[in-house]
Amino acid sequence: MPTVVHPALIALVPLLAGALLLVARTRLADLRHVLREVEAALRSLLRMPPASGLVYAIRCPRCRRWVKPRRFDLRRMSCRSCIATLGRGRRGQGGDVCL
Repeated sequence: MPTVVHPALIALVPLLAGALLLVARTRLADLRHVLREVEAALRSLLRMPPASGLVYAIRCPRCRRWVKPRRFDLRRMSCRSCIATLGRGRRGQGGDVCL
């Protein structure tokens, strides 16, 4: 006798698989950032030159989020979202911050 699979289950399985892949991907990215931070700290402690290679992400010192290098302003030392939010407002309401 053939088994009958509910149509909702057919639609649910790919969604669950996609959610699992998304969670695994973000955890792997966080792990990669942690490993790079540890490597940078060890190199600094041992007075070695920084690791050569490409920069994939920069941590914003204001919001502590990892952003792509093109979204980070080195002159202002903050990401675009921090620049946009801290630069708004009227005088006396947080808008007088010079970024």
